Amino acid sequence: MKLLNKTYIVFFIIVFITSCNNIYEERNPQFLTSIDIKIPVELIENIETVDFFESTEIAINEYSDNIEKMVLNGKHILLEDPVNLSELDKKKLGLMNIQYVSNTTQMQSILQDTQKYIKNAKINGFDASQIKSLKRIEEILKNRIADINNKYKKYFK
Repeated sequence: MKLLNKTYIVFFIIVFITSCNNIYEERNPQFLTSIDIKIPVELIENIETVDFFESTEIAINEYSDNIEKMVLNGKHILLEDPVNLSELDKKKLGLMNIQYVSNTTQMQSILQDTQKYIKNAKINGFDASQIKSLKRIEEILKNRIADINNKYKKYFK
């Protein structure tokens, strides 16, 4: 009996360890590539700016991936004519629309925060080259939002 209990314990430990190793799933090749904001040399010593853009990068990638996963998991519903959907699928479709709007709104909010940050940069003592670098980062964010909207505009009108 003790051997059986030890076997179960070892089994569950192995399962737990291997499940923890799979926390970072391999990225789906159908997804847009993650954005990678390279902090320009002009800004690297400003810890607040580096922290701001690192958290921005994480958030934008997360919201983008949320949309990608949602569409991948619900493509069969999104491609179907709403008239032919069951009541349950219509509710799922409504939920997907809400999730899409929520995630894209969050991405727009991050872009607005970035634009405010840039607007205040001059007041906070940033020079012209630093502001130019901030604007390049803003363009990366704008492009990601445009890419996600263009990729899924046929599903969400």
